[in-house]
Amino acid sequence: MNDEKLRELFIDADPVDEPPLAPGYLASTTAAADRAARRRRLRRFTVGGVAAVAALAITGLVVQPQLPGTTTARVSAASAGGGSYDPLISRLAPGWLPSGANLHERSVENRVQSLRVEKWEGDAKRIQKTDWAIELFLYPPGVKQASDGPHEHQRFGHGTKTAPVQGMPAELLGDGPAYELAWRYPSGAHAIVQIDATGTFVKAGDSPKGYHTGFGDQTTAVARRIAANLRIDGHTPLTFPFALHLPAGQHVVAASSRTMRGNDGKLTTDALLTWGTSAGMKTWSTVDVSSPARKGKPEMFTSGVYFIPNTHGFTLQASARHGDSKKLAEQVQIFGSPTDVSTWRADPVLD
Repeated sequence: MNDEKLRELFIDADPVDEPPLAPGYLASTTAAADRAARRRRLRRFTVGGVAAVAALAITGLVVQPQLPGTTTARVSAASAGGGSYDPLISRLAPGWLPSGANLHERSVENRVQSLRVEKWEGDAKRIQKTDWAIELFLYPPGVKQASDGPHEHQRFGHGTKTAPVQGMPAELLGDGPAYELAWRYPSGAHAIVQIDATGTFVKAGDSPKGYHTGFGDQTTAVARRIAANLRIDGHTPLTFPFALHLPAGQHVVAASSRTMRGNDGKLTTDALLTWGTSAGMKTWSTVDVSSPARKGKPEMFTSGVYFIPNTHGFTLQASARHGDSKKLAEQVQIFGSPTDVSTWRADPVLD
């Protein structure tokens, strides 16, 4: 992303006068935060007036595809013009991941989708120790250079060649502390298994420099087991604890959801929906619903974000790019439980 585009994203931003982020939002590994700085910075604008959303995250493993509700042809057709993926359906279907994760995120846009799992000690407000952090990415056919997020500027096919994955060409990306195994499918889609740094130096597999991951000298073996068992033909509808009507001519461009459960057993949740008239961020509006609820009174910030600290057990933040953010927030219909994602439903767009 060039400097001109980045400056464009910060128009009307007011980093001082922003509502608080969802509890525990920045609670992640230090290395992962560094590598995903753009993603987190961009997301904060839609929920807090700092920048615009470009890459999002969505909870996954606790949500089953059999949940009621399905995405409609309306959404699929609307999103097809800007990319290859329906922004309300996750195709990533891992057959194996390490057990014990207490953070689950999924994200879907038309040009990239991801699934993130982490295991750490502490609670949503304070991470005391990160055991490991893994993120899976999927880029559609035709994408030769990863966009935004931790892989921006990485060009597929220019990494260090390594043993094939599922019989297909594979490579190692980057030269940082994270282990990034990428491969290409016959369709032209690219997948990446990324194991993030956790702060403990070890020597792992294919790199003489070693990787600072939580799996020690098993890093390569863990990444390859995940890759060997990853399917990209999944059909997991993203689910939400809310629904709303979109303005005429607008469609969903990205969505996200997250669950985190600390060692104290407390669950925090987050679901975010972004829509607009095109792939251009200047047209995007957003609703973000998170738990637990905050204290305080509803407030309109100068950035245009309307903040409701407590509604049905959630904190709600709305940003209408061309319209009234307060009216947008008030027309959101919340029905799900903040502590039970089985009450959430697919397709949050009302007819």
